[in-house]
Amino acid sequence: MRTTFRYVQYLGISEKKIHELETQLHELRLKNTEMRKRISGDSADLTVTPYDFIKTHIIGRDPMNINGYLYIDKGSVHGIKTDQPALTTDGLVGKVHYVTEHYSIIETIEHEGFAVSALDVRTGIHGIVRKNAFLVFDFIRADDTIYVNDSICSSGMSEIFPEGVFIGSVRAIGQADDPFFKPIHLAPGVKINRLTYLYVLLDYRTNDIKLNIHDTSDKNEMP
Repeated sequence: MRTTFRYVQYLGISEKKIHELETQLHELRLKNTEMRKRISGDSADLTVTPYDFIKTHIIGRDPMNINGYLYIDKGSVHGIKTDQPALTTDGLVGKVHYVTEHYSIIETIEHEGFAVSALDVRTGIHGIVRKNAFLVFDFIRADDTIYVNDSICSSGMSEIFPEGVFIGSVRAIGQADDPFFKPIHLAPGVKINRLTYLYVLLDYRTNDIKLNIHDTSDKNEMP
């Protein structure tokens, strides 16, 4: 019994440590992107935005659109609001679509019609990542140079998604039927059908928030 108790206690400590490390990784990635932008712009202001994450567990999927909508176990009482970004350490998952007190619905990058302003990290070329039949990096001019395996991240030209969140990598460059634009097909960074939990980025643009580590996995569950 003593051995079993110690093992269970060890698992609890390990899960908490993993949660803390993942939260720190999210924060450092976003702050690194922000700092590089400030330095490249010769800005004298090197302060960075505070970021506040909350870990949520996936408790359901929409049977009509199994990877398009995810149900999570946190709601408005935990600080969740519509349009907040959802992500994992592998990249962008989507955004909060609907909120109740104790659970919320995430619209993912696999949902038909999802779109986010994005850029090619290597070249700085801007476009829109959207989901139609496939996940594509759209509105890329026919004469722009894009390579397979280029990393595509959020551009920050949005009131929802901060700059620097990984979305996916270039999988293929299609033949351009349009004389002006060419289709860029992406492999998403996050495998939506494998997710069991994700992080929601709270109001990072608010100046008075503080970075906190939230671990409420055993509290305020759905009734």
